[in-house]
Amino acid sequence: MKKFRLLSLLFAAGASFYLTSCTPPPDAEKDPSADAAYKRAHRPEGYREAQSSHPSVNKQ
Repeated sequence: MKKFRLLSLLFAAGASFYLTSCTPPPDAEKDPSADAAYKRAHRPEGYREAQSSHPSVNKQ
């Protein structure tokens, strides 16, 4: 019985974490600035560095 309670608690915690970490993007028609901020925040890691004026490229 204790294992079942622990398993159900872990499942509930995992589901809660998953549901809170997956937020839907804002509606671009209702709030364009929030949509742009969401897109900037969810870009791939190397994108910001590649778009900067001084990318850190290994020059030989």
